[in-house]
Amino acid sequence: MELNNDTPATQEKIKQMEQELSKLEHNLWKEYYEAGKGILEIAEQENKRINSLVDKIIETRRKLAETKQEKCCPECTASNDHDSLYCKRCGARLPDTDDTKEDNNGTK
Repeated sequence: MELNNDTPATQEKIKQMEQELSKLEHNLWKEYYEAGKGILEIAEQENKRINSLVDKIIETRRKLAETKQEKCCPECTASNDHDSLYCKRCGARLPDTDDTKEDNNGTK
């Protein structure tokens, strides 16, 4: 059976269906946009909360290292012995302190 799309009634029906489809697709896009916006806002809030916790952990590790007279690695925040030159976890060079600096003869 051959379909006839040339009749005015069929053309009008096609036009209405295309308009309806366009509206539905636009509504779907709006829903995706609003959902994405909401997800982004939640992610930003959670990121702030997580960053705050990480900052508190880093600060607590530094205070603990200071209390234990250890060096805190500036790269990974691991605690190291006070006379260490390199981090035992990541290998980064640790900052010098007065008791680890070499004198003019090259000795501690």
